[in-house]
Amino acid sequence: MSFSFFTLFYKEIVQFFRNRGLLLFAVYAFTLDIYLASTGIDLTLKNAPFYAEDYDLSYSSRELLSRFPLPYFQFKGYLLSDRDVERVLLKDEAVGVIRIPFKFEKNLKRGDKTEIALIVNGAEVSSSYLFSAYATQIIYNFITGNFFRPPIKVVPRVYFNQNCSSKLFMAYSELMTVITLFLLLLPAAAVVLEKERGNIEMLTISPLPNIVFMVAKSVAMGLIVLSFSAFALFFTIERVVSVPFKGSELDFLFLTLLYVFTASGLSMFIASLSENMLQVSQLTILILIPILYLSGNWTPIEAMPKLLQWLSVLSPLKYYIDGALAIAIKGVPLKELTSDIVALTLQGGALFALGNYFMVRRI
Repeated sequence: MSFSFFTLFYKEIVQFFRNRGLLLFAVYAFTLDIYLASTGIDLTLKNAPFYAEDYDLSYSSRELLSRFPLPYFQFKGYLLSDRDVERVLLKDEAVGVIRIPFKFEKNLKRGDKTEIALIVNGAEVSSSYLFSAYATQIIYNFITGNFFRPPIKVVPRVYFNQNCSSKLFMAYSELMTVITLFLLLLPAAAVVLEKERGNIEMLTISPLPNIVFMVAKSVAMGLIVLSFSAFALFFTIERVVSVPFKGSELDFLFLTLLYVFTASGLSMFIASLSENMLQVSQLTILILIPILYLSGNWTPIEAMPKLLQWLSVLSPLKYYIDGALAIAIKGVPLKELTSDIVALTLQGGALFALGNYFMVRRI
C-alpha cells in the first residue's frame, strides 16, 4: 500500500513539471504576479492634482497651499470662478479643489469663524477619499499651529508599518490569494486530467483503493504549492520586493501547511463535479471569489453587512490571513495563534474528509 502511494505521489510530481502550461503559470503567479501587485498597486496618495480657488490671496492662504507638498500633492494653479471648478472636475483634471474665502487671514487673526471648502472629485473613489482625509488634517494642523493652541494634542504612533506602506500588505495579500487559487486548481486539475485521458476507469478496477489515489494527488499538489510558497516568500517577497518579514519563516510555512490541508478538500469537491478542465476553471473561480470576499483580504470584515460578517467564519482563508499576517508583519509566534490553528485544523479535517468522500463516490 505504501509503495503504491509513493508511486502515485512521484507520478503526480513528474506530471506537473511536464505540464508546461501549469508550470509556467505557477512560476508567473509566485514571482511576477506578486511583484506587480506589491509594487504596481499603491494605496497611498501620490501626485494628486488639485487647484485652489483663493478669494483672499493673502500671505496665510498662500502659506496654507504650500503645506500640500510633493510627492503626495501636485498643485496645478489657481481657478477664478465656479465654472472653472466644474470644468476641471468634469474633465478629471483634478482630484479636488480647495476654496479659500474672502477675509480668510483677517478672520483667523480675530478668532472669528471661517470656512474652507474642499470640493472633491468623487468619481475617483480611492484618491478622493485619501485627498479629503489628508487635506482636512493639513488644514487643521495649519490653523491650530499658527493661530490657536488646542487644549489636547494628539500624537499618532504607528506600529508594525511605520511608513504606512501599502506594499507591505499587498505583497503578503497577493501571496495568499495565489496560494488559495493553486490549492483549489491543482488537485482538481490532476484528477480531471485522469478523466480526460480515460485513466479513471483503469483505477476503478485496480486493487488500489480509491482513497489512496485521491490522497496521493492531494498531498503531491499540496507539496508543490507549499514549495512555490516558500520560494515566493524567500525570493520574491524578501529579496526582490524587499518587504521585511518580522516572524519565523518556519511558523509561516507550518500555518501554510495547515491551509494546504484545508483547501485541498475544496479542490476534491471541485473535481467531483467536473468532467473537464473548463469546468474545473469555472468552479474554481466560483468558489474562490466568495472565499476571498469573506476572508477580509479585500474588504475589512467590520465594514461588511452583518450577514456577511457571520458568514465570514466559513472562509478558511480568514483564519489563514489572520495568522499569516500576524507572523509576517507583527512577528507573533505560532503559540499565540491557537484559535486560528484550531479553526484551520477543524475546517481542514471536515473539508478534506467531505471532499474526498464526494470524489470517491463520483469515480
